Parts: sequence; C-alpha cells; structure tokens
Amino acid sequence: MKITTTLLLLLCVGLSVPSVGQKKGRLQPGKMYEAGETLYSPKFGFTAKVPTGWEGILPRDTEVFLLTKGVELSQGIRMKAINPTIQDDLLTSEIIAEGDYVNKGNKGFAATKCGPAGTCVTTLMVAPIQFYESVKNTVMDFMKTSTLGAPSTASPYEDFDWQDFLSNKLVVTFASAEGGSKESMIHLCKDGSFTATIKKKGFFKQQNPAYKGTMEGQWTAKGDGEKATIQFIFTNKSLSPVEVTLTIQDEKIISNGERYFVGKSDKCK
Repeated sequence: MKITTTLLLLLCVGLSVPSVGQKKGRLQPGKMYEAGETLYSPKFGFTAKVPTGWEGILPRDTEVFLLTKGVELSQGIRMKAINPTIQDDLLTSEIIAEGDYVNKGNKGFAATKCGPAGTCVTTLMVAPIQFYESVKNTVMDFMKTSTLGAPSTASPYEDFDWQDFLSNKLVVTFASAEGGSKESMIHLCKDGSFTATIKKKGFFKQQNPAYKGTMEGQWTAKGDGEKATIQFIFTNKSLSPVEVTLTIQDEKIISNGERYFVGKSDKCK
C-alpha cells in the first residue's frame, strides 16, 4: 500500500516545494526534483537537498504560512501552531487543524529557519498519525542541513533551459480559464518527436485551418530567458514548419495570449 505524505516548504513570499535532494541548479517551476537533487533559490539564498525517498516540484499559486497564528485554509478549516519552541536556530511546533471537515487521522508539524539577510523558510508537514514521528525527523534533518545565504535579485529564468524543461512534457490549454474541455494537447518527447491534438483555437491558431486535428513530427526549443521559440516540423509534408513563441510570466506559460499548463507526458517513452 502506498502512503502519500505531504511536505510543503514555504518561503516568505511564496516559494514552495513539497519535498526535497545533488546537482545545484536554480529552482525551476514545473520541474520534478528527485531524491538527492539540490534545491536552490537565488531570490531567497536558500539551498537544500531532497531527502531519500522523496521527490518535489515547485507548485504554482503558493501563499505564506504564518506559524505564530492560525491560518484559514478554506471556509471552516483553520490551522494553528501548538506551543511553538526554539531548538538551536529552528522555530518548531506541532500543527493542528480545526473545522468540520478535518481528517483526524493526520498530524501536522512545522519548522522555521531565518537567515542573516532576513529571509525565512517554513517547512509544513502533514502525515498520517502512524508516520508522524518518522516524517517529522525528515523535516528536522532537512531544515538543519539547509542553508540561507545572501539573496540575489537575478531573474529566476536567466539561464532557463527550455529544451530540458519541455522534454517529455504534455503542454495543454483549456477552453476556458476555469478548465473544461482541452483545446489542444502537445506531447514533446525528449527524442525530439511530438504528437499533438489541436483544435481551431489551440496552439497553432495563428496558422491556417489545416493546422488542426491529430499531428506529429519533430520539435526543438531555443530559449532566451523568459522567452522561448519552439519549431515544429511536421511529418505531413503539406504543412510548412511553424515556430511558436512561449513566455513564462510569474510561473505561467503563455502563447498567443493563452495560458498553457505543462505536466509529465504519458505518451513519451
């Protein structure tokens, strides 16, 4: 039986990672980090490693977790710290949730560390009661071995590797911002191949009506910071190659004025 445990890392203005890991590279939104990989955020001067048995990703639309008072997670559910204590350079506390729909089979724990430059990191853990102590120990080890150095104002996308980021990914847009039916889906495989299902208002909406339906071919991406150009060469030789511009703004992928979502492809080998 697989047990799912959440470990959420919160930096003061919205950096989050559910878990933690050898290579030091700038933390990239949407990239999956495996055990042993290094998490590095220049903006906060924060460096840590993903613990053994964990993986992590930088999710979107995060918010600050305030340890010193309760936090309204949703209507009727409130989270608060119980008797916070200071251990070495860590502020730690058991966390409880109150409300009508709280899962009483889980327990929470939080640890906060602040650096000399005034930036702080909070790790929030939620786990089934029977695994509480084990996961709590992981949190403590993670926080104790993490470091907070001098923050940097460099753009997080200054050396962004678009080809690597998009490889083996599904790029999808929806009919409306609230979700609903998919307008287009493109599977970008690491071997340079792609398969796509495109509707009229999808990825190639600037092209003529022939650029829709099921398509396949080869792709490459060239990036310059926050902007990238993807070239598509189609197996159907009646279709001329197309270049599509992507931009990443506040961790959102935009093309032709539409937002696209990037996730792991289940079509690429």
